[in-house]
Amino acid sequence: MFSFFKKEDVAQAIGIDIGSSSIKVVQLRREKEKIILDTYGEVELGPYMGLIAGQTTHLGEDKFIEVMRDLFAAAKITAKNAVVSIDPSGAFVSLIKVPKVDDTQLKTMMAFEAKKYIPVPLTEVQMDWWHIPDSSEIKVDERMMNVVLAAVKNDTLNLYERITTKLEFTSVDYEIPGYSLMRSSPPLTQAMILYVDIGAQFTTLSLVYQSTVLDMHVISRGSQQSTAQLAKALSLSIETAEEAKRRFGYLGDASNPYLKDVMQLSSYPLFGEVARLSLMYEKKYNQVIEGIILVGGGARVPGLLGAYDQTVHIPGRIATPFDQISVPDFLHDMIQKVGPTYAVAIGCALKKLVPQK
Repeated sequence: MFSFFKKEDVAQAIGIDIGSSSIKVVQLRREKEKIILDTYGEVELGPYMGLIAGQTTHLGEDKFIEVMRDLFAAAKITAKNAVVSIDPSGAFVSLIKVPKVDDTQLKTMMAFEAKKYIPVPLTEVQMDWWHIPDSSEIKVDERMMNVVLAAVKNDTLNLYERITTKLEFTSVDYEIPGYSLMRSSPPLTQAMILYVDIGAQFTTLSLVYQSTVLDMHVISRGSQQSTAQLAKALSLSIETAEEAKRRFGYLGDASNPYLKDVMQLSSYPLFGEVARLSLMYEKKYNQVIEGIILVGGGARVPGLLGAYDQTVHIPGRIATPFDQISVPDFLHDMIQKVGPTYAVAIGCALKKLVPQK
């Protein structure tokens, strides 16, 4: 059985977050009780395929290795112990209810129960599962128990393993993004929290309750759609539209009064879906979602929180993952701008450096 909770303590580690438009890497080190930032970096994938920065693309394996080596060289990455975030589109997480049995019986049972929930043949995935304590407020019939089922496609894991082997890491772990986010952007409550990771092509929702990821859902919409709508509505090139989005965002530009309106309209489909899924989760688990934490490159767009508040009525905040580590003073202004982008990568690196709770 594949384990999502494998952990090896080291003094220095890197976290890698592979997105559809960029790759982020963070290198951290532990000195006594402090976790210190060594270096970090991001590489945009579009230019490697003749596209602009911010556009999504699919790299072949050899090109991907080239990009990773370029990133590591530019960021001066030296550590050889890595944690890689699993692509949410290649993973599945959900809470299920199964008859109450011991661990030995559960192992046998899960091979049959998983077929009801995983939408691909079980021969094509690696699985793991973990119990939700009976003390949890997510109630279940006394003859049943709550189990979180997780699975990752073999194709995804095999690709990562080939890449990390060629990069000559000493050790590599893989992790569901929700657990990385809990480390880098703690919920500060045991109540139900939803992480919303806004990427270029997709947005990933990770539902967390009492330090456990209960559910994960991928929305086929990201910040790239805002760029496309700006380009179409304002007759701009994709490159100019992307620059306008990053510079002015939902706050708008006084010289172009329509920019703010187009950006606001472009946010409704995404945040409307977040609102719908939030309500679905609250009904499914009979719990109130206390807050939503916004992460990812899309969370850096100026004015995002104001656009979010107009559609979603659950309190939201933008993640500040660098708050969890010691950062050189001269970097403080920069990390305030880029922080949400590195939430997953920081959480991945922290896995090897902080005690497992």
